[in-house]
Amino acid sequence: MELIPGNERAATLIGRTRTAFTLAALVVLSAFATDNATPASALAMGPATVMHDVTPAEIVTTVQPPRTPILTRIKSGFASWYGEVLQGHTTASGRIFDKNKLTAAHRTLPFGSQVKVTDLRNKRSVIVTITDRGVLFPDRVIDLSLAAARELKMVRMGVDPVRLELLTFQN
Repeated sequence: MELIPGNERAATLIGRTRTAFTLAALVVLSAFATDNATPASALAMGPATVMHDVTPAEIVTTVQPPRTPILTRIKSGFASWYGEVLQGHTTASGRIFDKNKLTAAHRTLPFGSQVKVTDLRNKRSVIVTITDRGVLFPDRVIDLSLAAARELKMVRMGVDPVRLELLTFQN
């Protein structure tokens, strides 16, 4: 847009007038605005809205912080498996041995420890729970249940090289 000399003042007056009109409109509209909301504390509370303490039984779900798994390498060596011979017998932890559960025997790890066992031959992994003492041969680091051996595909071999990692959780 091209300004004609002498009209500069008229152009700035239009801009000022528009701003003044907008501000005047806002002042007028704010005079008509009202807030009809009633605060919750001012509302009458009937028998259906009586507040009471919440019991733990009334809580449907609790929020658990996320658990971050941490793997700590323990040892590498050979793993073997056992199944039928000890099926139904009591383990050192007091549990009944079940060849179809993912359990294992270790010399020193606490009962209930979870260990990630990785077969170094085929790179397959399984997480087992330590429920027994044992490992009869000195060159072996862990004895797995039949179910764990099946997961690692080592049933036919009988003994495979493995890496053990202790599974713990942060938080």
